Amino acid sequence: MIPDAELVRRTIAEGTHHFGPLVQRHSDYVFGLNMRLTSGNRALAEDITQQAFLNAFTYIKSYDRNRDFKHWLAGIAVNCFKDAIKKENTYVTSAEQLEGFHTPDAQINREFVELIKPLNMQERALVILRFVYEFKVDKIAELMQLNSGTVKSKLSRATQKLKSNEK
Repeated sequence: MIPDAELVRRTIAEGTHHFGPLVQRHSDYVFGLNMRLTSGNRALAEDITQQAFLNAFTYIKSYDRNRDFKHWLAGIAVNCFKDAIKKENTYVTSAEQLEGFHTPDAQINREFVELIKPLNMQERALVILRFVYEFKVDKIAELMQLNSGTVKSKLSRATQKLKSNEK
């Protein structure tokens, strides 16, 4: 398998047809991230996923080959999510929208959507990146354009909010 950094280099040097394997390799990951960010809104997640790959292609020359491509792509997806929410101003969540959600157990997905419902958009993104995708705090800070201390405090408040809703 050709490494991501090499496919990026080939895309820049040899042509756009080398970008296709990157899309195929990472589309489930980006879509799954967007499904979680949108609390299961499939249509919005699809739109954001498409926009994330368009932006990734547009800005491919800015990719630092010393970094993980998947994390770079996740940052783009999070920014596309933030842009979409600003445009939409709201989004609908529904258990029916979870059909085809790319995780093993649909019931877990419904429970997850219900669990994160009390969180605002930024808190959802932080919790998902930290606890579902296991990003380090520094990486989340970089993706969300926040200080590491701010990420830690917002994560702490979000987890407290989730704990208080369990009761």
